[in-house]
Amino acid sequence: MRHEVTGLILAVLVLATSAYTQQQPPAPAPPGRGAPAQQPLVPLAASTIAAHAERYTGTMVSVTAAVGEKYGDTSFSLTGRGRGGADELLVVAPLLTAPVRPGAYVTVLGEVVKFDPAAVAAKMKDAAPPADVAAKYTGRPAILASSVINEAMTDLAKKLPPPMTPQELELNKAMKTIGPGFTALRQAVNTSNTSDAGTQAAEVAKGFTAAAAFWKAQPHPDAIQWTEDARKLAEEIAATAGRGDLDAVKTAVPKLQQVCGSCHTQYRVRLDDGSYRYKDAVAK
Repeated sequence: MRHEVTGLILAVLVLATSAYTQQQPPAPAPPGRGAPAQQPLVPLAASTIAAHAERYTGTMVSVTAAVGEKYGDTSFSLTGRGRGGADELLVVAPLLTAPVRPGAYVTVLGEVVKFDPAAVAAKMKDAAPPADVAAKYTGRPAILASSVINEAMTDLAKKLPPPMTPQELELNKAMKTIGPGFTALRQAVNTSNTSDAGTQAAEVAKGFTAAAAFWKAQPHPDAIQWTEDARKLAEEIAATAGRGDLDAVKTAVPKLQQVCGSCHTQYRVRLDDGSYRYKDAVAK
């Protein structure tokens, strides 16, 4: 029971961390097209899954247990009541950035499946376990892992992005000015506060001026133009807000959001930890 509760706590921490480490909020979903509901995680023991395979097949689970055997680079077993027993549970991860250690406790998040070597090979390609291991576990319950969290709270199933270059750090700094500034700008418009709207729009314009230096060194003329258009719109909003023209501000803010969305769609990518990066920097 203790390990099941620990697994749930770790799962919640992982999900919460993903939510709060986002560097910029995602663009709102189009009307009537909300994101699909995420299937909740069920905290279970490895032995419980092994004993009730049919009941839990297709269920997203969180399992905390000791590593039994290590099979190749991305597969291993979780021990139930005893190493090598029938209640040992196979785990197949898409990748592991560091090896798991037999006997060490890990928390695995993923989907319970009835192990089929061909189906797993098709779904996870290079992550399938060796042939002798596949034969051993065929027809038995297994977990296709989305996360493998070790005792240091590191998710080994998530690819680590390359470190940011000095230029990308400057872009990130600019985005951290633009993102909160634009949120505050919209709030000011919603409360009809033209004075605050002007202040926030001016800060956003400064952010785009800083971002322009990054894009001018990249081979993307459309991003250069979008950044310039966004800067001009932000300056326009600051000027019209200074004149107290709330209607003009309300008209310009959606245009600014649309320009930002165009650039984000083309050149921003969301990483496994929930943060955002310049797409070219992590596509190599």
